[in-house]
Amino acid sequence: MQRNLDKAMRYLVAVCALVSAFAMVGCGGDSGDDETTPRTVSNVAVPVNANTVQAMGSQPLAIPDGSAFNLPNTPVTLAFGAPTSSTTAPFTLTSGSSTATGTVAFGSCTFTISNSNIAGLPGGTVIQTFTICNLVITATVPLEAGGASGQGTVALQLGRNGVVLITIALSNITITVSIDAAGHLVINGTSTDVLIPPTTGITGTGSTP
Repeated sequence: MQRNLDKAMRYLVAVCALVSAFAMVGCGGDSGDDETTPRTVSNVAVPVNANTVQAMGSQPLAIPDGSAFNLPNTPVTLAFGAPTSSTTAPFTLTSGSSTATGTVAFGSCTFTISNSNIAGLPGGTVIQTFTICNLVITATVPLEAGGASGQGTVALQLGRNGVVLITIALSNITITVSIDAAGHLVINGTSTDVLIPPTTGITGTGSTP
């Protein structure tokens, strides 16, 4: 009988060890990134480039003071066209009934006027480079890495030398926002290099003040 009891005890010890091993594996799995944890996308700066600029469509952007475009105390309207290369896109700047057209080069954003009938802004003018040239993205709902997409809002932010000069919300545009499995922000199906970490979600590789 003692022999049977010893045998039963050995079996019990083995079972307990096996259960403990499974428990440790389960706990170890929780130590990694939990991809079901929602991530907040709020005021995330995304650099404007030939891919991301398309999120704005061709919507006119009303700028109350055109000082940043060499037109002080003058309301202007800015609109981007479809990219013509991997680094450039056309733009139109309107002041009253007058118009200037040209090309914006991405990296930072440098606007070069090609043709213009706006007084004080002749063709050939190169606007001082905007070292801050971002889309500011906010998702309306928390998102999961590799999960479903949601809607978001977008604003254009322009500035120089660490100072934001212009912020324009695109009130008539709703974009599609998601986070890929690697944690990068995706807008309208276009992946960006902007990483959205768990819990914070306020980040960006673009120039911010």
